[in-house]
Amino acid sequence: MIHVEPQPEPPDFDSKIRQPGQSDLASPEGELRPHWQHCAPQLWRAYRGVCAYSSLYIPRGTGARSVDHLQPKSKHRELTYEWSNYRLACVRMNARKNALERVLDPFEVQDGWFALELSTLQIIPAEGLPKDLRQRVEETIELLDLNDDEFIQARAAYYEVFQSGEMQFSLIRKHFPFLAMELIRQGIVREGS
Repeated sequence: MIHVEPQPEPPDFDSKIRQPGQSDLASPEGELRPHWQHCAPQLWRAYRGVCAYSSLYIPRGTGARSVDHLQPKSKHRELTYEWSNYRLACVRMNARKNALERVLDPFEVQDGWFALELSTLQIIPAEGLPKDLRQRVEETIELLDLNDDEFIQARAAYYEVFQSGEMQFSLIRKHFPFLAMELIRQGIVREGS
C-alpha cells in the first residue's frame, strides 16, 4: 500500500449522492440504497484508476472498480453517503475488506510503511517501523491477503515487462505506483526517471 491523497468531492456529489442518501436514511424504512454507485466513475477519475489497497490500476470497461466504504455501512450508517468515507477499490479488495475496521486507511498510510521484496514480489512491512505500527501493517497485509497468488502474478507481470523494457517507467508509475516507488527506493531506477 501507498499513501493515497484525499481528493475533493465532485461538485454534484451533494445533489446526486448525499441528499438522496440522507433522505433514505431518514425514511421509516431506513433502506441503504446504493446511490454511491453513481459516483464510481468520478471516484475512478479522482484517484487515477488505482485501487487504494492493492495499488494496481483498474482498467476501464472491466467492471472491476468499486466504491469501498472505509467505515462500513453496517456499523456507520451516517457515513454511507459521504465522499470522505469512500476509497476506490478493485472488486477483490472491496470484498476482502468488507466490514473490517482494522485495515489501515490508505489516506493515513505513509509511503515507506510497506515494502516490496523484489525476489518474491511479496509485500512486507518496511524496516525500522515501530513495533505497534509494524503489527498494524502485518495485520493489513494478512487481512487483505495482499500476497495471494493472483496479486503476486499481477506484480510479476508488471515487473517482467519493466525488466524487459517493454513498458516505460512512466507507465509503471501510472499502472502500479507501489512498484515504481519501490524500484526507486531500492535504487533500481533513479528518481525523476
